[in-house]
Amino acid sequence: MGILLLLGVVMTAMARREHGSAAMIGMAGCILLLLGLLFNIFRSYVLFPQMTSSTDIQTTVAVTSLVSLLFDAGGTALLIWAVVARRKPSQPAQPPQGPGWPQQPPYPQQPYQQQPGWQNPPQPPYGQGQGQS
Repeated sequence: MGILLLLGVVMTAMARREHGSAAMIGMAGCILLLLGLLFNIFRSYVLFPQMTSSTDIQTTVAVTSLVSLLFDAGGTALLIWAVVARRKPSQPAQPPQGPGWPQQPPYPQQPYQQQPGWQNPPQPPYGQGQGQS
């Protein structure tokens, strides 16, 4: 479980640029779950062996279980929040730019652009055919 949560932290850190705050919330959830896992390990190997000599075992178990529940519930809530959090709006794909790529405006400047190799029809001399007398 610890390896899975560490991978979650790494993956959300890598997705931070693309997903923004949603990735940061997911990373916080993974970290909180990882802290809860470490607390449970501490509780199992350090706290419980010493509790057998304690007289108030029930209170200690209740408090440590509540702390463990808070870690788990908080981490899971953050992961759910990360799933439904608003992400950066997706950008439309931009054509490659740089040397060697022609830069064209998004819409034609003229209603009709003549293709290379075509010739314009001959124009009558200026002033002819206008019906001038």
